[in-house]
Amino acid sequence: MLPLFRCWFYLIFCIFMYGCSLMPNEIKNAERIMETNPDSALHILQHVRTDKLMLSSADRALYGLLLFQALDKNSQPLQPDSVINFSVNYYQNVNDKPRMAKSYFYKARVYKRAQRFDNATILYLKVLDLIQGKKDFVLLGEIYSDMGDICSFQLDYKESQKKYQKAKEYFIKANDMIDACYKLIDIGRMYRFLGNHNRARLCYKHALSQTPDSLLQGDAYQEIGINFYTAQQYDSAQYFLRKSLRFPYKGTNYAIRCSTLADLFFDIAQYDSAFHYASMMLRYPTTYFNQRDCYRILANTEYKHGDFKQMAFYMSKYQDCTDSIRKIEIQTKTTVLEDLHQTNGAFSKSRHFLILLGCTIPIILLLSLFIVYRLRKRSKGKEKQLEEVAVQLSEKQNLFIDNLIHQLQETRTSQAAAYKKATILQREQMDKELYNTCLHVNDWDAFKLLMNKTFNNIITILESNYSDLTRKDLTWCCLFLLDIPNQDIAIILDSQPASLYKLKSRLTQKMNLKSTKDLDLLLKEKSSGK
Repeated sequence: MLPLFRCWFYLIFCIFMYGCSLMPNEIKNAERIMETNPDSALHILQHVRTDKLMLSSADRALYGLLLFQALDKNSQPLQPDSVINFSVNYYQNVNDKPRMAKSYFYKARVYKRAQRFDNATILYLKVLDLIQGKKDFVLLGEIYSDMGDICSFQLDYKESQKKYQKAKEYFIKANDMIDACYKLIDIGRMYRFLGNHNRARLCYKHALSQTPDSLLQGDAYQEIGINFYTAQQYDSAQYFLRKSLRFPYKGTNYAIRCSTLADLFFDIAQYDSAFHYASMMLRYPTTYFNQRDCYRILANTEYKHGDFKQMAFYMSKYQDCTDSIRKIEIQTKTTVLEDLHQTNGAFSKSRHFLILLGCTIPIILLLSLFIVYRLRKRSKGKEKQLEEVAVQLSEKQNLFIDNLIHQLQETRTSQAAAYKKATILQREQMDKELYNTCLHVNDWDAFKLLMNKTFNNIITILESNYSDLTRKDLTWCCLFLLDIPNQDIAIILDSQPASLYKLKSRLTQKMNLKSTKDLDLLLKEKSSGK
């Protein structure tokens, strides 16, 4: 009986150990074939169970990083956010810089695809800091390529051209000639935006001569056609744009080809063809910019046909796209964020250097004073830049707050009729949903990012200065700064209104303040950067 029991025990133990080791092995297999067979790696990762009982935190973090890498290589949507957020948080905690850099990179691409360009730029700059001195030329090329795209969206064409040139150089160092040729096409597009059509055409022809890749050929013919169109050479433009439609595409390129053809046919008064290509464009991945151009063409075409009802419909769509673009355009430009990032880095290094000088022996005191004098003289210009950037950030902060309050008011107004008919419990639920939708109060990472962006990194500052503060305390501070009514704060925090005063009093004690008035003043000062 005893040997039989031992056999069963051994069998169960082996099955358990096999189950515990299977998932990490699958993840390692996906990591091993990622570069050579990204589609197979994605298939493996999509069939991995991510239960907390099956994977350790390290395996879950690696799984999230590899999944987003596989999705990106297969040109699929980067989702869900929670997966890459876990990887980012884990690698931050264990200070694994190489994987932290890649996690930041894919999180930045999530922001870029959502057209949240300022958030994306900040993360790209962090990645560059983490891989400084490394020879990861492919990653460097992809970062500068993405930053070039962002500068192009922000109409900063010369800066975009510089970024694309850097990306091209890194791809060449990585022996990736196809991506290097793509950057050559991007550089040509910047020449076109700057009005230099001849230089642009040379870039496109040079790219075509380097590789037979069909995707790249489609992009090159597309850009040649657009280049001829902007130069008002319509016959050549039509020839190359129609030719580009026969090639495969990446991202929004097919929509761009259709949009340009629609513009071209409208300009030469072939309105049916213009309507056809504008309608076709809507069936492919696109951006708000292309959508706006498409609805403009559709509205103008319907006007020519005398269908004013349909014209009004397309005009409303045009206005929606314009509003979305306006939100993108008010984001802080990449160049400003780069300057701020570099200035903060230089200021931090100078401060550490001065501290070291203060600890040296008296013999070099005179030399130390001379160095401090030289550093301060050199930093005057940078301090002026900091002041200018601070003014810009202050104006943007006020705009963020106004936008949040306006969004809350608009959402509440749209729900007013249903709110009146609802019961008390239903109203509380509607209030919770309102703040969750507008402020992401149930998603700590998203809420923290939004509040940091709105109130001068308020949560990060409070967390670093007051380690005893809970998430509930930090949430109350942000809701107070947004001037949310106490009754709504109580609903959000699942508290009674009467208990909020006790929460505020305890918060005052945790921060070693004399009174709640001092707490109010401190929060307002921290949120404004004073």
